[in-house]
Amino acid sequence: MLERKMRQKLEAWKNSARRKPLVIFGARQTGKTTSVLAFAHEAFQDVAYIDFYRQPQLKAAFQGSLEPAAVLAAVAALLQKDIDWNHTLLFMDEIQACDEALTSLKYFCQDMPDLPVIAAGSMLGVHVARNGSFPVGYVDMLTMHPMDFEEFAWAQGQKAAFDLARASYGQSSFCPVHDQLMETYRNYLLVGGMPEAVQAFCRDGAVSSARDVLENIRTAYVADMAKYADAADAAKILQTWESLPEQLAKESGSTKFQWKKVAIGAKAERYGTAVDWLAASGIVSLCTQVTDGISPLKAFENPRSFKVYVADTGLLAAAYQARPSDFDGTDHRSARFRGGMAENYVMQQLVSTETKPYYWGMQSTYEVEFVVQMPSGIVPVEVKSGAHVSSPSALRFADKYGSPEVIRVTAKNFGRSDSVRNVPLYAALLIGEEARSA
Repeated sequence: MLERKMRQKLEAWKNSARRKPLVIFGARQTGKTTSVLAFAHEAFQDVAYIDFYRQPQLKAAFQGSLEPAAVLAAVAALLQKDIDWNHTLLFMDEIQACDEALTSLKYFCQDMPDLPVIAAGSMLGVHVARNGSFPVGYVDMLTMHPMDFEEFAWAQGQKAAFDLARASYGQSSFCPVHDQLMETYRNYLLVGGMPEAVQAFCRDGAVSSARDVLENIRTAYVADMAKYADAADAAKILQTWESLPEQLAKESGSTKFQWKKVAIGAKAERYGTAVDWLAASGIVSLCTQVTDGISPLKAFENPRSFKVYVADTGLLAAAYQARPSDFDGTDHRSARFRGGMAENYVMQQLVSTETKPYYWGMQSTYEVEFVVQMPSGIVPVEVKSGAHVSSPSALRFADKYGSPEVIRVTAKNFGRSDSVRNVPLYAALLIGEEARSA
């Protein structure tokens, strides 16, 4: 069983004095069901598990009265089991397939607050965005992301190694396991954080085993586009999704999303909903531009200019059909691919901590990959895939807006020179953790 940080979040939810029904969002195959069921069997005497896809007959429990007592009596009867609800977790999976069950969360919150209830769904974000019906204010919410780099290191038996990296991050001091963790980072780029792919890689020690899993996941995502959108929208969603590898490796060096890379004549007016759908499904993350590096960054957001990153580096590597040797080259043309992969990876790590990054600048002048609110102030974060680096854009940003420091995420070991702090690529996650403490 892979160790996931979601376990601690679920435990905190269970013990909260103000607990409400919990709704877990997240893309398909990120490990929502596995994590909840593992937690349920450890933390409760019993679990009443409903999968509305596999057990559509359970929808009948929500077709009549939505009074919690009536729903629970019907659930017990349909599951054909005696249930002591005083010691049982109710887990409703793929809840987007039953609108009435989603509505019932409000009444569980109001009328039976002591009953632990968890709901999850792989396409729940799309369902809510499309239908607009959601019990806001009556539920707690969490998002399940792919495994972050630290979780991947744990799966590789490198918990102690990452603990050393964490200590080095706090002091900007030399990390003795730098080379080892850089090798793990390169594997993470190819394998990513989808649990089944990680398990396959750990089992066989081969990227090819993970790649088979990732290709199946990509196929499932395309099937979802056809299933959860009409034909016209599905075609635009697919075109947008398939443009992302090119978007992240453009000759200009900028990863800003360009409609012309999606289709001839594509414009925001016609294709904007496709980007929205991908973001709602959780399979991409958006990073919007800020016009100024001033707090609060949200006040200076330019939503018309943005970048789109794949939610998992393994899925992006699979789209490229990338091999380990592809990260060893020095050709400037392949550098665009390596740079895009590194940037996508850093975004994935920041998002995994629920940090909201932005970017600044324009490709024709200066561009900073990420701008983040840190405890010390607004900080530019520059990302480079190699060790030979400079930070002209980030330094310009820092000078213009009085940033307390510049963070460079590179292949180099930890270190600090004047106002520039170097953070190795494998430790990008820790930037997000620090930002969350702001």
